[in-house]
Amino acid sequence: MGRISGVHHVAIGVENLEGMKSFYRGLLGFTETFAEFGESEQEIMREVTRSSRAVFSGAILGQKAQGILVELIHMSEPAPRTIRDDFRYGDIGVAKMTVVVSDVQVVYEELRGRIDFCSRPRAAVIPGWGDYPFAYCKDPEGNLVELVSTRATEKGVFQGACSIGISVTDIERSISFYRDILGLEKVVENHAAFSGIVDEISGGRASRVRSCLLSAKGGSRMTIELFEVSQPRGRSIPFAANWGDFGYLQVAFSCDDIRGMASDIEAAGTSLLCSPKVMDGGIPDHPGEFVYARDPDGIPVEFLFLPE
Repeated sequence: MGRISGVHHVAIGVENLEGMKSFYRGLLGFTETFAEFGESEQEIMREVTRSSRAVFSGAILGQKAQGILVELIHMSEPAPRTIRDDFRYGDIGVAKMTVVVSDVQVVYEELRGRIDFCSRPRAAVIPGWGDYPFAYCKDPEGNLVELVSTRATEKGVFQGACSIGISVTDIERSISFYRDILGLEKVVENHAAFSGIVDEISGGRASRVRSCLLSAKGGSRMTIELFEVSQPRGRSIPFAANWGDFGYLQVAFSCDDIRGMASDIEAAGTSLLCSPKVMDGGIPDHPGEFVYARDPDGIPVEFLFLPE
């Protein structure tokens, strides 16, 4: 274990690629371009998309403060569809991205006329962590983004995407998968700090939430948050959902041994979504390897190796 070094990126299937690039660059500070690729056939992704052709374009963007990258994918073939017309916070799957800002109240006041905020800023108290001021907003295609101000010391308004939230049906089962099979470590134990204060995005009253933060060994500040919403209960992934449909698609971990990780996953009785792949120019100047698996809820998880 210990093959994962951190969270690399989160992927979002988008309908309007140029509009979404403009939003993330211009309003959320993702001004650094890691990669950008025009529409082309990506044979290497056919197994993941479960199709005879995989044609898409996209961009991978980051912030100057670094942190987790966001990959925007516009799928052409197979034709993409909206995963959900009425996405709610507790619906199963990759559900949100958390971006650190210098002061969430100030950012809210400055951007609320240009960004769709779900509510005014709130604050939770997380055991072992302290005060957690936050606000939820939506990008132009309805994907949830959490803005949070912490004790970070980076300069500038935007201080990096720090976490990817994954909504699960059974938090103990999911912790076991991400900890015991993938080798992540707990950062914050199970807590219910968000119960009752996320009603606007959970779609119900008196919401009940349990969550847990995990990171790669070594204390990476880039984490995943597993959370289970029991009131109102999150809905399962639509049966016909496919990679490339509109919405959050996956979380990708940086991994130093793709084939070793694939062996670990299969040895634990978990199936791979595709066999290990070698990237031969799919992203210019960044050859590498990747493999996909599914977590206990069937959520796609990518393990990615990119050489220095």
